[in-house]
Amino acid sequence: MTNHEDTPPPAPPAVDYERLYRGEEVFPGVVIDRAPWDIGRPQPLLLDFERTGRIVGEVLDLGCGPGDTAVHLAGLGYRVAGLDIAPTAIEQARARAAERGVSATFDVADATVLDGYDACFDTVVSSALLHCLDPEQRVRHVHALARVLKPGGRLIQFCFLRTDHAELYAPYPITEQQLRSTFEPPTWSVTTLRTDRLEVAEPVGRMLSGFAQNGFEPEFTEAGAILLPVLVLEAQRI
Repeated sequence: MTNHEDTPPPAPPAVDYERLYRGEEVFPGVVIDRAPWDIGRPQPLLLDFERTGRIVGEVLDLGCGPGDTAVHLAGLGYRVAGLDIAPTAIEQARARAAERGVSATFDVADATVLDGYDACFDTVVSSALLHCLDPEQRVRHVHALARVLKPGGRLIQFCFLRTDHAELYAPYPITEQQLRSTFEPPTWSVTTLRTDRLEVAEPVGRMLSGFAQNGFEPEFTEAGAILLPVLVLEAQRI
């Protein structure tokens, strides 16, 4: 049996997310036409949290990308801010909000810093961000999350689970134990930690070819999107 804790994968090359959103080469000879997390709507997992009343008050969509989650929540009447490190993603988010006729605030920000937002939010939602950060960035990110959440505020976060094939689609996939030790007292209280599946945009042939070459057979939705295993975290800022 593979021990995922003891055999970390080699560090992947850094991704320039601004180049990705501009449709430029992310790696030599590699252009990604559409970010895998851009499914054109909020994740079904996130919608479940909203329907059960676990998104409240002032909301931050961190790593908002083109803004579909923030726009959806704003359309439901929440006061929402969306932050992303890529200026082009923020431009796309503002355009989508304008198209829907909803009011949300979008700005460029580094998720490991988040200066100027101390104790501003009751809820932070974050999808497919944590596994993009290396271990040092992850520590700074979690400190920043604790600062921007009000005492008693809630974090809802989805990140790719470390499995035998996770390195094919996630830079720094995470184990359940790593997540528990990251969000621990006296700063955090974990209320939900479980596995589920995240929807990823319909893959290009190159991606599927890479999966097949490595013996990975992902699940698909009826619409052709991939379903990948994630850890679903709900934690309260103590």
